[in-house]
Amino acid sequence: MTDAIIDVIIPVWNRPEETRNCLVNLINHTPNARFIIVDCGSERDTERMLQEFADGLDERALLMRDDSNIGFVRAANRGFESSTAPFLALVRSTSIVTARWLDPLLQFAQEHPQAGILLPCLDPGEPFEGPCEVESASFAAMVLRRELYQETGGFDESLDGGAWCLKDFTRRACAKGYVTCQVPGPAVSHQEEVPLGSELRRRETLQRSLTTFRERWGEGGSYLLHVPKGVELDLLRQKLDWLLQGARHGDCYTVLLPHALNQAAQLSGLTCLHENVKLVPLPRLAWDGMKRRMYEKLIAQRPGTMPVTAVDGLPFPWSERYLSFSELTERIKARVH
Repeated sequence: MTDAIIDVIIPVWNRPEETRNCLVNLINHTPNARFIIVDCGSERDTERMLQEFADGLDERALLMRDDSNIGFVRAANRGFESSTAPFLALVRSTSIVTARWLDPLLQFAQEHPQAGILLPCLDPGEPFEGPCEVESASFAAMVLRRELYQETGGFDESLDGGAWCLKDFTRRACAKGYVTCQVPGPAVSHQEEVPLGSELRRRETLQRSLTTFRERWGEGGSYLLHVPKGVELDLLRQKLDWLLQGARHGDCYTVLLPHALNQAAQLSGLTCLHENVKLVPLPRLAWDGMKRRMYEKLIAQRPGTMPVTAVDGLPFPWSERYLSFSELTERIKARVH
């Protein structure tokens, strides 16, 4: 047994060339790590290759085998069960890490004890200006604290092994007081996995997982807030703290801001709170009809979105049907508790 800072779990099922590239880069760019390789009944050439890696790494590797393909999620859970390090990483065998990929994740974790699940930037993907909370982890590459795993357990193997399984995992982490953050740094390249099984069975599994998720966690709402001129940055920050709580529990928010307030929010780092809290500046020089069309376009992009006036007592300018901010906070309280 080694005194590794992090245990890296890599489930493998065939694809020997991609797996070799993945392992070579992980070994070269992840010092002070132990590698837990879970072979899900791979064919002989992949099996031999994995044994060579394990032999070469000696105590830095643990090779586990199953006679059949138990699936990525079950294999990941088996790897987690065998881990002992303070941090755990899960990496697909088709992902490629680069130099110092882990450094910003571990540094952010040390500075932010609430950050329980940490994601590198994935290539290709949309770049983040700074660290940002997100609603879901990624099987391509993720890091989590050992205490989070101990408190929540692994992935739910009854779910789809994809999006809903990941969202359920991050929601269970949130229920224990942990957040999921994407941290800027060296990108990890990844490939989309080829779906297995019949299309009908995949659709049935997806629908069952969606139903289970909503029964457990409810269904998030979509809201569009109008912030009028005259609101100070400190008051905006207080309101965004409420929205952040709602976003962690599945809500989506678009916040229309006066141009000057939006600039102040950017300078204060308020634009990267959560991927589901988007600050949108209103045009500085525009007549009301142009602003209305902007509002209508945003509403059309997400049907069912509810307008909200950010200051109680003031009407929403482009809709007679809207919530006050106090009414919105009551909804957020109900979701959080």
